[in-house]
Amino acid sequence: MKQLIQVLSAVLIMVGMLYQLTPQNKEQNLRDWCTNFDGDNGCRGSQTDNPSDWVNRNFQTPPKGDPLWREGYQDYHILQGYARQVYSSDLRSCAISIYTRVNPEYQGSLIYSFDGEEQTSPNKTFSAPRSEVQIKVYLKVGGDITVAKLELQPVDFVWNHPTVNQSSHFKNGQKGAVVELFGWKYEDVEQECEMMAKAGYLGVKVFPPQESILDYEHPENGELNPWYWLYQPVSYRLNSRMGTVEELRKMINTCRSKGLRVYADAVVNHMSGNGNDMFPSHCYGSTYWGNKNSSGGSPWYTQGFAYQNWTWSGARPGMEFPQVPYGPLDFHCARPISSWNDGFILNYGWLVNLGDLNTESDYVRQRIADYITDLLSIGISGIRIDAAKHISPENLAHIFKRLANNMGGKLPDDFTAYLEVIIGGEKDLLMCNENWYNYGKSFDNFMKQVGLSDSDIYKIKIWSSDYPKEHPACGWWPISSERFAAQQDCHDDQNPGSSSRDMQDKGSVLIKERNVDRHRYFNKQLFFRTDGNWQIKLILSSYSFIDSNGAQAPPDGHSDCARCVGSACSGCTKSVPYKKAHNPNVCGYTIYQNGQWQQGEYTRVHRDKEIIIEMRRWMGLSTSVSNAEIGLPDHC
Repeated sequence: MKQLIQVLSAVLIMVGMLYQLTPQNKEQNLRDWCTNFDGDNGCRGSQTDNPSDWVNRNFQTPPKGDPLWREGYQDYHILQGYARQVYSSDLRSCAISIYTRVNPEYQGSLIYSFDGEEQTSPNKTFSAPRSEVQIKVYLKVGGDITVAKLELQPVDFVWNHPTVNQSSHFKNGQKGAVVELFGWKYEDVEQECEMMAKAGYLGVKVFPPQESILDYEHPENGELNPWYWLYQPVSYRLNSRMGTVEELRKMINTCRSKGLRVYADAVVNHMSGNGNDMFPSHCYGSTYWGNKNSSGGSPWYTQGFAYQNWTWSGARPGMEFPQVPYGPLDFHCARPISSWNDGFILNYGWLVNLGDLNTESDYVRQRIADYITDLLSIGISGIRIDAAKHISPENLAHIFKRLANNMGGKLPDDFTAYLEVIIGGEKDLLMCNENWYNYGKSFDNFMKQVGLSDSDIYKIKIWSSDYPKEHPACGWWPISSERFAAQQDCHDDQNPGSSSRDMQDKGSVLIKERNVDRHRYFNKQLFFRTDGNWQIKLILSSYSFIDSNGAQAPPDGHSDCARCVGSACSGCTKSVPYKKAHNPNVCGYTIYQNGQWQQGEYTRVHRDKEIIIEMRRWMGLSTSVSNAEIGLPDHC
C-alpha cells in the first residue's frame, strides 16, 4: 500500500469524481468556494477514537421509496447484521450466531430464518454434510408485521469443498510457490488451475475478493476503475471486480479438485477513501461531485468532503458500512500519517485518507476474524494481509487468536498467512529492536501471550520487503527465515514512482525494465539461492500498462472507456481494451510478441518453463518432465 503515497494523495483520490449535480448545485459549482466539514472531523492531540456521540451518524441509508434507494440497500436504515461462524475442533460442525444492529428509533422483535425455518434465537448449529445456509432476519411488531428484513450472504462451510491432494513435498500447505495472478478474473483463474497444479505450484493468490469500488460513471484521473480501487473495500460481501461469489466458489472448488490451493488478499486495515461513497454531494475547493458505485451494490458512507447534514440522520455524514456492519465508532479518528518511524502514527493514522479501522476494539477485531473465517469457509487456504504495517502487532495477535477460536481452537493445518510489512528505513522500529511495534520477536511474544501455539505462530509469515537487496535487514534473522515469505517483484513495485522496494541491481521489475532475461534470472534465483530458508515463495504474473495513454488498470474489461456511461465519460481518456487472461496455448512472458513489447497484455510469468523447472528443483519434485506433464504446450 505504501506505493499509493506516490501515486495518490487525499486530493488526487477525489479528482475525476464529478457527478451529474442538480442545476442549483451546478451553478454553485461555478460560483462558490466550498467549506466542508473536514476541519471538524480530525483528531485532537492524542485522541484516537471518535467521540461517543457520533453514534448518531449511523443508519444513513435511504429507505425504500426514496429516489436514492437501490435494491442492494435492503432495510439498512433500520436493520444491519452478519453471521458469525464457530467450528468444532474436528471442523465437522459449526455454530452460527447472528449479530445485529437495530436503529434505536424502531422497536420490535427479531426473528431469525435459517433456510426458511424461523426461530427467536440468533443461534443455530449445523453439521457436515450440510450445504450452504440461507439466512434472513426480520424485525417484527405485533407478531407478524415486518418492519424490516435483512438478507445475509449465504453461509458456506469448510467441509463443502474438495480435499487438496498434494505430495508430502508441500508439507500440507506449509511449503511451496504461490502464483499471484494480478488482474485475472475468476473464470480465467479457474481455467488456469490445472496448468498451475501440474507445474508444481502450491497455490494461486487472488486479489481482494471483498466488495470494493467499481463505477462505470465516474473516471478517476482519466481511468475507468483504476486498479487501486480493489484496495478500497466497501463491505465484506464476496462480490468483487474479479467476479461474483458464485464464480469465486466455483473457481476455488475447481482448483482444489486439481490439487491447487487458493489464497486471497485481505484488506482489513481500512475501508474506502474519504469522499468515495454513496452520498450524492461532496466538495473540495470549488469542485463538487456525487456518489460512487460498487461491485456488489451495497451502500457505504464516509465523513470526508461532506458539507451538508444528511437527510436521513439529521447529522453530519459519518463513517458507515452497513453490510459489515461498521459505524463511526468502529474507526479511528482521522489523522494523517506524518511519520513512518512512529508506531503510534502508523497504527492510528489514515493511510492516504482511507478510513482506518479501530483495531483496538473487540468488535472490530472479532469482525475481521469473522471475515477471514468466511474466506476459509468458502475454501480459501490462506491470506495475504494488505497494509499489515498499519495494524499494530498486538492487535494482529488478537485477530489471529480470534480466528483460531473460530476454527475450532487452532488455525487450520494447511493455513498460511503472509503480512505486508514494508520495512524500508524503519527496520529498527519494525523488525530489529524489540518494542511494541516490532513484527519480529515482539509480534511472536504478543501471539504467545494471547494463547496461540508455536505451530500456529509458524503459519504466520512476514512478507520479506527486504528481499532481494537487503535481507536480512537487521544483519541477522530476528525470527527464523522460514517465517518470511519471499518474492522477486510484486504488483506494488511496477507502479511509476513506487518506493515499496528499491531492488537496484539485485532484482528486476518486469513492467518497468521490460527485460525478460533479467526478470527470468531473478525469479529463478528466488528458488536456487540458499541464503534464506524461505518456505513460501511468490511469483507475480501481472499485465503491462499502456504507454500511449498512461493507463495502468488491468485488461479485464472493467477499464474499457466503451463501458463508461453518463455525463462524465468525456473524462475517460485512458481506456484499456479487454484481453482474455487464460490462454492454454502460450508459454511464459507473452508480454513480448514477435520481438515487440505488448501494451495492455498479461505477462504469464508463471508459465515460463525455466522458472517452473527451478521451482520444482527447490521443491524436490522431478525436473525430468515433459511439457505436457507440467501443463505447457509442446512448443514451450
